[in-house]
Amino acid sequence: MAGSRRLTGLSGDVLARVEENLPKGPLVVALSGGADSAVCAWAADRLGAKIRAVHVDHGWPASAALRKAAHEVSGQLAIDILVVETQSRPGPSPEGQARLVRYEALEAELASDEWLLTGHTMDDQAETVLGNLLRGAGAAGLSGIPRRRGRIVRPLLDVSRAETRELAALLGLLWADDPTNLDTSLRRNALRREVIPFLETRINPSLQTALVRLASSLEEDERLLDAAADAVPVETRGKTVRLPAPLLATLPGPVAARAVRRGLREVHDGYPGSSAEVMAILSVARGGRPTELAGSIRVERNGSWVTLERPDLAVNRPPMSWPLPGTIDFGAWTFEAWLEETPPLVFPLSPFTEVFDADAVPASVVVRTMEPGDRVAMVGGTKPLTDVFGEARISPTQRSMWPVVVTVGDVIWVPGVRRAAAGWVGTATRRYLWLRATLEGTS
Repeated sequence: MAGSRRLTGLSGDVLARVEENLPKGPLVVALSGGADSAVCAWAADRLGAKIRAVHVDHGWPASAALRKAAHEVSGQLAIDILVVETQSRPGPSPEGQARLVRYEALEAELASDEWLLTGHTMDDQAETVLGNLLRGAGAAGLSGIPRRRGRIVRPLLDVSRAETRELAALLGLLWADDPTNLDTSLRRNALRREVIPFLETRINPSLQTALVRLASSLEEDERLLDAAADAVPVETRGKTVRLPAPLLATLPGPVAARAVRRGLREVHDGYPGSSAEVMAILSVARGGRPTELAGSIRVERNGSWVTLERPDLAVNRPPMSWPLPGTIDFGAWTFEAWLEETPPLVFPLSPFTEVFDADAVPASVVVRTMEPGDRVAMVGGTKPLTDVFGEARISPTQRSMWPVVVTVGDVIWVPGVRRAAAGWVGTATRRYLWLRATLEGTS
């Protein structure tokens, strides 16, 4: 009887706290096999959400047991589960690399209207804040784990780990513990099992509550600063990122730093960079010398832009024939061509779309990267393609990957940069050839 009353009281309390933070729409739970994510899935299901689960298997020694537990929990709750197998990338922090890979795998499985729920608890928040404090983080680090970032939601941040474990046991959910959580050589485990208990015993018995309160007090400030930073345009083309130098140089430091971290996440596979890297990029934006960051990331100023790029990613792609009309993919680019019989009412304003006289262009052209000696026909002569790229502030690394459309040795179009002075539409044009280039991740 007592157990039944405890279950009723605890489950009702947890559901009330989760409901406040649960987004509207279909949900995907990152079901690890542990108690926290099991309770997260149970609560979302009980609250009537449309829900399914995804389990990421890293292929570690304990993965088989956690995978089995995730299947058991999904079966008990009668929700669909998808297992994604991954391998961590090499790096200085295996735990950190695994986290990046895990989120990449989870987000890749989301439909456009789905939210991703993770089982982070109040304890995770306290450990994160203390860990960030010990490494000297600023306000962003001390605000801890965000309740929402993009489509990722943490509805259990007001629920303790002790509550999730007790509730999972009372519900009879067949969760499993990850044995790596006992390894105190890992920084987070040392904080959890040694540092926080010591501080609670000797300094403040309410340390966890104090750390969570600290994070909450900074959460609103962070939200406002993030909103200001999100207004800074960050252009991503493959693994090359551009940020507006004048804005970075004049914005308040906290806002500029957040914009830079957005760029670093793009070029650094999700890692937001160190404070030293952020300062180095801001220095370049203010006119400082080009520099190189870890991972061979080159930072330099090109006109009004600061570019972050990894030269090791440059790829010499073989030329591809492009039949006109038709569609081809060239690396991260998609090229489309179509014919129209009537003249356009409005000519394209985007430099990534052009209209040619169809009878002045061969039925098949070639898409390739720049070659030595390439020139573009202009009124009154030609200009070296290297000069054209320089005028467009396309950095040397970007040029090595940038597509060029050619006929028989002649460059007729460099998407987003310039078209040749040939094939212009005129009064004698009878067929109109539209060409459009789209880079993956842009519109």
